[in-house]
Amino acid sequence: MELPTPARTPTDPLAFNIVVEVDLRFEDLTPHRRIDLIHAVRRDNAHVDESPLGNALVYFDSEHTDWVKAGLLALDVAKTVNQAWPVAGVEVCRSDLWLDEPFFDHELDDLGDLPEWSAQADPRRCSTVIVEVEPESGTTRHLRDDRLTMVLNDPRNVRLSRSAAGRPQVILETRESPVTAGLSIAKPSITLDRDRTITRVRSVRADIYRAEVALYDDVVEIDAAQPRLPEWRYVTDDGDRTVVVTDLRVRLEGWSIIHTSVDGITDTSDFGFGAVWRDDDGNLNSVCDGDILDAWEAPIPQGSNLDAFVVDGTRLDVDPWDAMTEWLAESMYDQPLGFLIELGPQDYDESDDSPVVCAQVVFLSDGVLMLRLSKQVLERLSFADYSSDGLALDTWHYDGYFDDCTDGYLFTRDVRLVAQTCTSWFRDKAGFDTADALGCSYRTADELPRSS
Repeated sequence: MELPTPARTPTDPLAFNIVVEVDLRFEDLTPHRRIDLIHAVRRDNAHVDESPLGNALVYFDSEHTDWVKAGLLALDVAKTVNQAWPVAGVEVCRSDLWLDEPFFDHELDDLGDLPEWSAQADPRRCSTVIVEVEPESGTTRHLRDDRLTMVLNDPRNVRLSRSAAGRPQVILETRESPVTAGLSIAKPSITLDRDRTITRVRSVRADIYRAEVALYDDVVEIDAAQPRLPEWRYVTDDGDRTVVVTDLRVRLEGWSIIHTSVDGITDTSDFGFGAVWRDDDGNLNSVCDGDILDAWEAPIPQGSNLDAFVVDGTRLDVDPWDAMTEWLAESMYDQPLGFLIELGPQDYDESDDSPVVCAQVVFLSDGVLMLRLSKQVLERLSFADYSSDGLALDTWHYDGYFDDCTDGYLFTRDVRLVAQTCTSWFRDKAGFDTADALGCSYRTADELPRSS
């Protein structure tokens, strides 16, 4: 006989997703600013994405815990981010729900009755707080839907709504910032969670929330109906190569990729669920180096380029320059000391004296890379050693130390920064129309014969 599944108690540990939205357009974030935003939350598993209205948001999944600890963590992270970024919202969501509904399910019948002061106040200086709970189970120990507002401090500023999935929502209008409003709702939420299972709590600037409600049909439903390209990476291990997506809010069941080999042969591969590891420098790998991450994976042959993702017959083309960035990052991972990568025009002729836009990457000790950019052919330097001791990292140097390095050089451990800089150098600064016009060569350091 199959035993019934015991009901969850408020103290059972759960996993949560924590989201902080900032008042900056996602499309305006440069790669450097995106990295800065990730670093602001001080979590290794943080990701940056776009809100329904186009703001940037940073999110991460927490360890299994309870609502109290998850809420305190969310507020602590939001306060930290707010020191350098204008925070527009903070949210805590149960992870199982986040996978299916990454964005908040707003009031379906437009805004309810707002308090008079709220309707007249500047919504940019106010906040809306939404607490969503599971539907009534029929047991008497649960607080009835019509009594949910009584849990909050001032029921006059509260209204009830219901999501499309039937989950009750308690919505509070306040005169505070999103972070302060989230803190004010913490204690009532603890009380509420004793009687009803909370699924999500969100505190967001009132003007943003009202715009989301007004544009629900145009933004949320269309966004769900028109899938977007997920953020992806190449990962290689002993000849096995995959396209990896670690953003689990994107469910890639039924998705596939289209890839083309160096011989021009096009083929497809399906996504499956697996795992990868992320090392201390943020690089993904499959050799158990760092923290393990759940991930969607699709095999791709060595030397092949990713052309597109496909879902339900819809083709989502990959920008060739983005593909170049990922290929460069893949090529730079775990290379030996003295390894050299050179990039330049594929049709370069040594007898031609005209300017030649090129780049060079040299692998130094302790994981440091040296990137050099130039509008003339770069010489291959003769190094006394490859030590990185004393080098100023993550600083662009224009002091002309290298005679042939016309546009400066950089020392860094950030593989993706080097890859993104190379891509923008050829695409934006040098004016290359396509990555197909570029050539690449590799070279390893020479070793003395019979050296120990």
